[in-house]
Amino acid sequence: MIIRDYDILNEQLKSSGRILCIHGHSYEKFTKLRDMINALPNVIHFTDFTPNPKLEEAKRASEIESDVILSVGGGSAIDLGKYAKMNNPNAKLIVIPTTAGSGSEATRYAVLYENGKKLSLTDDNMLPDFVMFDPELLKHLPEYHRKSSALDAFSHALESSWSVNANPESREYSHKALGNITRILECYPESYDYEAMQENAYIAGKAINISQTTAGHAMSYRITGIFGIAHGHSTALCNRVLFKWLVENTKLEALNDIAHSMRCDTPEEAASKYEGIIDRMNLEVPVADEMQMRELVNSVNPERLKNFPVCLDEHTIHQLYLLILKVRD
Repeated sequence: MIIRDYDILNEQLKSSGRILCIHGHSYEKFTKLRDMINALPNVIHFTDFTPNPKLEEAKRASEIESDVILSVGGGSAIDLGKYAKMNNPNAKLIVIPTTAGSGSEATRYAVLYENGKKLSLTDDNMLPDFVMFDPELLKHLPEYHRKSSALDAFSHALESSWSVNANPESREYSHKALGNITRILECYPESYDYEAMQENAYIAGKAINISQTTAGHAMSYRITGIFGIAHGHSTALCNRVLFKWLVENTKLEALNDIAHSMRCDTPEEAASKYEGIIDRMNLEVPVADEMQMRELVNSVNPERLKNFPVCLDEHTIHQLYLLILKVRD
């Protein structure tokens, strides 16, 4: 259920028992939300986690007894809340996204890390019971995270469209999100529609909740780990190359649907438009050495890779990474 009114949210929380509130340090900036939550009795604040949260951090959160789990933040805070919910199935999960990109508020997935390795968790019980939308919260995002989170939502819509698991429902979500996110980001940085971006990140999340992500995400995770760039940044670098590669090497009908959603006449035009949007973001392209290239090729997530409509062998993956990143001489 979507909530857009603080009075309704307050009623939900006031009628609850113990509240576990998971949030990062940016919580202090959200004055209206912060004051409302801090005025409630029986609130336990959990802030002891890192970006790309670790499994041991999630376990600590899940050990706190609560009737309501309230996650305030981006994908990290929401994924911690989901893990806590998975281990406390009788608790109600309410999420308040403060970024517009992860789509985690709409999915049954959570991502945690153990000893530096990514763990993908899936459980229907991790779907939030309520989602609170307030576009004002997005205005506190630093510019880099605003860009990278928006590109993450774009990646979700794009990958869902060509996923082998796509069905009529997921395509409806992904094509709607593609058209709207394209419109929003074509105007960036001159303008940015916070409310529309929040809505369409959620819609793109509903798409990948059905179809799952594909090669763009599979190839991006270790780029984030090695070079320390944001997740949406790395998925955009990967999908810029993968979109063009699919157009040049396949005749997928999904590419025509993507082009139509992006208001383009051909897949070639759509791939070029997508590349232009990413270029306008002026994001760094990391420089990799030979050892890092080998690590990247060996790290590709096989579960996500199998959702891509074309089987990519090791040689092709290596060639794609050569296009995605700069290579140190």
